[in-house]
Amino acid sequence: MLTLLPLIDAWPYGEDSLHNQIYQQLIDSWNKTLAVVAKLAEVPVALVMRVEQDKISVFSKNDHSENPYNIGDSDILNSSGLYCEHVIKSQQQLHIPNALIDEKWQNNPDIKLNMVAYLGLPIVDGDGCPFGTICILDNKEHVFSETIMELLAAIKHSFELQLRQLHFQRIEDEKQQLEDLAMLIRGISHEINTPLGVGITTTSVIESNIEKIQQKLKEKSLSQKNLTNCLNTMQEGVKILSKSLETSAEKVTILRELLANDFETTSQSIALYPLVIAAQDKYKKELNSLQVKYNIEHNEHLDTQAFISAELFLQVLLILCKNSLEHGLVGIDNPEIEVKFKNYPNVIKLHYLDNGKGIDKSDHKKIFSPFYSTNRISGCSGLGLSIAKSIITQQLHGEISIEESAIGVHFVISLPKAAAPTAS
Repeated sequence: MLTLLPLIDAWPYGEDSLHNQIYQQLIDSWNKTLAVVAKLAEVPVALVMRVEQDKISVFSKNDHSENPYNIGDSDILNSSGLYCEHVIKSQQQLHIPNALIDEKWQNNPDIKLNMVAYLGLPIVDGDGCPFGTICILDNKEHVFSETIMELLAAIKHSFELQLRQLHFQRIEDEKQQLEDLAMLIRGISHEINTPLGVGITTTSVIESNIEKIQQKLKEKSLSQKNLTNCLNTMQEGVKILSKSLETSAEKVTILRELLANDFETTSQSIALYPLVIAAQDKYKKELNSLQVKYNIEHNEHLDTQAFISAELFLQVLLILCKNSLEHGLVGIDNPEIEVKFKNYPNVIKLHYLDNGKGIDKSDHKKIFSPFYSTNRISGCSGLGLSIAKSIITQQLHGEISIEESAIGVHFVISLPKAAAPTAS
C-alpha cells in the first residue's frame, strides 16, 4: 500500500525555477486529462505513476471523492506486488477485471484501498527509459472495453510525446547554457586581457627606464637630460597604466552588475509613454545629427501603466537607441526608429523597430548572451543587450525578444500591467 512521502527528486528535468514551473504545468495538464479519462471510463481513479530509483510514486491523478491516492504517495517498487510493478517490469498492458477472483492478484496491496479492477500501460520518458505507468482503477469488477483501452493507449502516447519534447528542450537548454558560458569566458578574456596587456607592456617600459637610471647612477653618468627623458617616459607610462587599470575595473564592475543582478530598484505604477519621450530627448542631438526620424505610435486613450522601475526601463530604451544610432543606422538612407504600444489584459507590449542593417536570423538566439557581438571589430563589447535582457526579465518581471524583420531590427518588450508581480 502506498505511503505518503515528500515528492523529492521525482522530476528528471532539473530543479531550476523555469523547469519547476514546466513540471508543475505538466502535472496540472495531466491531472485534467486524467479527470476526463476517469469520467469516460466510469472509474473513480486515474493515475500516472512515476518510477524513481527503487520507489514508485503518484505523479499525477484525477480529482475524485473516491480516489484514495494523493500526489507524492510512494512505496518501494521491487516485490511490492502492485499492479504497476508488473506493468513497468513487463512493459506491457495489464488488464485485471476483478483481482478478488484472480489467484495471482487477490493479495495485491491496492485491494486494501478497495481497488479491485485495473487497466495500466507503461510510459517511457524522453530518452526511452521507463518513466512509470498510466492506469485506471475501479472499486468494483470492471471489464474494460476495447474503446477504453485504445483511449488509454492514445493518452499514453500523448504523454510520452510531451516527455520527449521536454527532454529535447532540456538538452537544447543545457547546450545553450554551455555555449553562453563559453562566450562569456571568451568575452571576459577579450575585454580584460586587452587593457591588462597594455598595462603589462607599460610596466615593462617603466621597469626598463628605472633600470636605465640605476645603471647610469652606478656608472655616475646620469645627466639631467637622461633623467628628464626617463621620468617623462615613466610619467606617460603611469598615465597609460592607470587608464588600463580603470578600464579593467570598469569592465569588472559591469560584469558583476550583469551577473549578480545587483540593481537598486523601486517598482511602482509608471506610464511608459513619457519614458519613451525621455529616451528620445536623451539622444536628441544624435538623432538630429544623423537625421533619424523617431516615431511613436501611441493612442492617448491607451493604458500604458506598468508596474516597473522607471529608471531601469529607461536604461533599456537607451541601450536599444544607442545600438540603433551607433551600429544599425550608420550609413542608412532615411533612417527611422519607431516605437509602438500594444495593450493586452495583463501586459503591455512595446515594439521597438528601426530600418537599419538588422541582425541575421542565425544570431537571434545568441544576441542577448553576455559579450556576444556581431561588431567586435569596431569595439562593441556585446554587453548592452545582455544587460537589457537581465533588467527586463530579472528586475521588471517581463520579457524581451527579437522578431524576424525584413528590414532593420524588431524588439518586443512585454511588461506586467500596473499591479505588483506575484512573488515566486
